Amino acid sequence: MGKRLLSLILAMCILLCGANSFGVIYAEDTEVTQSSESQKKELEDKLSKINEKLDSLGSQSKETEEYIQALDEKIRYLNEQYTYALEETKRVERRVENLESNISKNEKELEEIKGEVEILEGNMLVLNEQFSETYKAYCERIRAIYVSSIQASTLAFLIESAGVQNLMTRLEMIRAVSKKDGMLLEEVREHTEEIVETKEKLDSKKQTLSDSQKTLEQSRENLKTEKVDLLKKQEDLTAQQSEIEDQQIEANKLLKSLNDKTKKYGEYRDITQAELDEIDEAIAAAEEQYLEPETTTTTTTTTTTTEKETPANPKKTTTTTTTTTTTTTTAQGNTIKLTYPCPSYTTITCGYGAYPGHTGCDFSTYGNENERIVAAESGTVIISADLTNADGTYRSYGRYIVIAHDKKTPSGKRVYTLYAHNNTRLVSAGDYVKKGQQIAESGSTGNSTGPHCHFEVRVDGSAQSNAVDPASYLP
Repeated sequence: MGKRLLSLILAMCILLCGANSFGVIYAEDTEVTQSSESQKKELEDKLSKINEKLDSLGSQSKETEEYIQALDEKIRYLNEQYTYALEETKRVERRVENLESNISKNEKELEEIKGEVEILEGNMLVLNEQFSETYKAYCERIRAIYVSSIQASTLAFLIESAGVQNLMTRLEMIRAVSKKDGMLLEEVREHTEEIVETKEKLDSKKQTLSDSQKTLEQSRENLKTEKVDLLKKQEDLTAQQSEIEDQQIEANKLLKSLNDKTKKYGEYRDITQAELDEIDEAIAAAEEQYLEPETTTTTTTTTTTTEKETPANPKKTTTTTTTTTTTTTTAQGNTIKLTYPCPSYTTITCGYGAYPGHTGCDFSTYGNENERIVAAESGTVIISADLTNADGTYRSYGRYIVIAHDKKTPSGKRVYTLYAHNNTRLVSAGDYVKKGQQIAESGSTGNSTGPHCHFEVRVDGSAQSNAVDPASYLP
């Protein structure tokens, strides 16, 4: 019985915990949703304003830098909106998963509780039968005493005894009868208590069963609602993604048309963060492979002094240790001074930060390909590679090169330069190049509107987040 009671308590705890977990999830989701709604409202306001600006600019001409920048801004807002929608969709997916998991758990618990209820109901039948038999025997005993010849009084029964021996025999009979009657009464009491206890457990189990069934039904209803909501959000995501793609196609088409007119070629503005992260990882791996780590040399000087021994002053030795640390690096000690990566074209046609995500500067070759691309400073080539799609077409930076320079900034920071969209690469990873040495021929591979050199300078780290304005380092 104790084990069954423990099972009941555990089942109730599980159900209560399950109910609480739903509450926590929904409470957290409520807070997140309130924050998201505020951000979504702000984005909707921005989109409304940028659409008004696009309508105004488009009425004059769409093939302008200002219109394309406004369209880029709209695409950025749409991407943010898509991100929020995606996060909401994921939250609904998690709620659906939690509901499905809890429903499965509740179904198993219900089966266990039903089994325990059946056992308790069977026990109740047995207890009732036992009680009926015991109670019947007790009632018969009481009735027999009542109608017996000694019903007048126990004292009279003793007085009528003949002699001491007969008295003692009668006393023993009374004790035996009283003892048996007492045992019957105790047995009736025990059966009654067990029946009451079992009845309470059974009632509790049935209440737990009823509560669990209600919880299960509510969970199923919630699941239906959440699945409908999830399907709607997934459809909205598909529609948003389609709109972003349409806007990006339009932006690329307008940018290409504008660049063809001005000959100031650069990049299409739809390179993804995933592609940039992939490039960062490749550069970081190349650093470990091709760059020698900076070394530290430590010099230790030990001085030993022995004082003269006297009776009052025993022989004493004092040792003094001096440590000098000298750092030796692979740099040649000169401050870095960059030259233009495309000597024939030194005009920056699209500067650093001209639009979000542009972490370099562009040198358009105005439609001319295979112009000389040179190392902006001496150093080790750590990347000379092609970024391609599964079908072999170029993507992102196309054919690109990264150099880790052996000269540093005045403050001792390492500098990296990146050269993208080349037609031909003339150096390999691991090569040491001199300042002004040709390393490639210009082109338009990858995410490019036409022939140009995309040039980046990264300081104190090779990641894109370390990119600085190249104009600050060029002549």
